[in-house]
Amino acid sequence: MKMRKGFTLVELLVVIAIIALLMAVLLPALNKARSQAKRIVCLSGLRQLCTAWMSYAETNDGKLVNGGQAGEDGAGGRFNWVKEPWWSTPLANASNHLPTSDEAGTGWQPVRYDWDLALPFAERVSLLKRGALFKYCENIKSYRCPEADRNTHRTYIMPAWANAEWKNPTHPSFCPGGKVAKRLGQIIKSKERIIFFEEKIITPDAFQFPAGGIGLWSFDVPDIMHGGDGANFGFADGHADYRKWECPATITWIKTGFKPSSSSTCLKDYNWLLNALWAMSR
Repeated sequence: MKMRKGFTLVELLVVIAIIALLMAVLLPALNKARSQAKRIVCLSGLRQLCTAWMSYAETNDGKLVNGGQAGEDGAGGRFNWVKEPWWSTPLANASNHLPTSDEAGTGWQPVRYDWDLALPFAERVSLLKRGALFKYCENIKSYRCPEADRNTHRTYIMPAWANAEWKNPTHPSFCPGGKVAKRLGQIIKSKERIIFFEEKIITPDAFQFPAGGIGLWSFDVPDIMHGGDGANFGFADGHADYRKWECPATITWIKTGFKPSSSSTCLKDYNWLLNALWAMSR
């Protein structure tokens, strides 16, 4: 009887080693490709939101939608209420009652539904649909980066300059009235003006980056997304783009929480962000 020849143990181990080597080489490339694909989907969502933001202004006599997502904090009127409706999740109390313009500034608490996920996912989505931009962008997926956790319904936030003025008596230079845009016609160089950020964890107010006078990188931390050292941004002219942070100290701060100072960081990222947010009023 003729014996059939099979694999020896050594040959089998060699094959397994080759497969493991190929996986080690290919997996990083596959992960990078997957991350880049999600970046493209994210950019598409941002473009849709930018278009919705512009459409709101064009159909409301040039007025900008309220870029904030919080009201008074109950401790001295820190937030300056804007009469235009909130762009995303509207302010509501436990009974889901929305404040009228007359009720604004009378002790309403900041919106917590987004950043602490206090409500079930379906209820948060329901509130999102009541935001002022939803009629202009009804694709729920456009409000959420595909890299986000499944329980996160929104990952984008608007900056304070976009009709989300923050009234802070302690730091009056933080958000000077002349820098806050109320109408579309006030914006100059719209292709350079950031109108949407992406954040892994939504903060309870508009993106707070000082207009000057109170220190370097003082408030909100920018983010790093999509497998690189940068993030996606939506701009006031309707386009969206990915920007990589240039300064190692900026990247270290985002990843570790170690805040850079003027002596420990280059200023490229800081100056770019300062210009993109505040060099915009006529």
